[in-house]
Amino acid sequence: MNTAQRNKNASFLRTSCNDNWSDPFCNCEYPNETRWKHSSKKMLPCSCGEDTSNRIDWTWDKELTFETLVSGTEVIFHPVYSQGTTIVRGSEPLYRGRHHYWEIKILSPLSGTDIMFGIGTDKVDLVRHQFSFTSVLGIDDQSWGYSYRGLAQHNGQLKYYGKKFSRGRIIGVYVDMFRGTLEYFLNRRSLGRAYSDIPKEELVEIYPMVSSTSAKSSVKLINAASFEDNLKFNCMKVICKYPKLLEQVNAIPGLKKIGQELWFLQFKEPNRTEDFAINNIHLADEAVLCGKKLRLSYSTNPGENHVVNELEINSEAQIYDSLMKNEDPNENIKRSSKSHNNRFNSTDSNSEDDEMSVII
Repeated sequence: MNTAQRNKNASFLRTSCNDNWSDPFCNCEYPNETRWKHSSKKMLPCSCGEDTSNRIDWTWDKELTFETLVSGTEVIFHPVYSQGTTIVRGSEPLYRGRHHYWEIKILSPLSGTDIMFGIGTDKVDLVRHQFSFTSVLGIDDQSWGYSYRGLAQHNGQLKYYGKKFSRGRIIGVYVDMFRGTLEYFLNRRSLGRAYSDIPKEELVEIYPMVSSTSAKSSVKLINAASFEDNLKFNCMKVICKYPKLLEQVNAIPGLKKIGQELWFLQFKEPNRTEDFAINNIHLADEAVLCGKKLRLSYSTNPGENHVVNELEINSEAQIYDSLMKNEDPNENIKRSSKSHNNRFNSTDSNSEDDEMSVII
């Protein structure tokens, strides 16, 4: 990254809103080390959200870590003090042609230069920035990261993506290695597609990664699973976009088990807000940050007056909705003629009432 790009990213960070903080996943109280160090009060660790799924297909690679304390699925970065950036990597690569989803729970307050969650190739140098404080995930074209400041980064380019987050939040990462897309979830709410250029070549291996510059920052992997891209997965992905249809599917005992297995597909998508419209863009469409939106144009009556309607497309579910709402032009003509006749009849009835009032 050159000096000009580094200065641009620094100004980008300074202009981010300080009040754009997300709410915690739960209302559990976390212990404060200075308060509870000499207190006899015992506090149970928060386990909210950890019982949704017990499936963990991979864990953290202990052999490739430095200045980190790995205990099972929990990681403590810089246990004593921080002198740079530390990266922890998953023990298994993400298999091609499969859907991968994992969640990370933040156990400590986040501060400092940056704490990022994302993915990276096997070419990422894990010790290159151990003596420098930097936003390492997404600093080049070999990694993709989501910062606790609410920014996404790839190839040195930062963009607004979601709200800021700290302790008590759950970060979900969904990687579609069949289509090459990356999507993040904050407290199990989709933030929209972040990137769509994830490499799918056989010679490239993609790993889950977390980086931190903050001393004593701690995170915990609470679930990690992968799913085959088949008809069952894609059908369930469409069904989960329609709550009423999902209720009917869950009422069938044989299909209810499939819904429980693919539980993360049932997360609600955010509302149609300006932030989500900006967030749900591809890397190649970063010019949209200037205020433009992705729109879908279609013609309702190509024969006569060419009327163009614009629908804001903020998610895949809205594409399905727009397709289902498209009607036959002949039905529109019949409906318009019927409304015209009703208007004509109502006009005649009004005139008759006027005549009756005059006669009376």
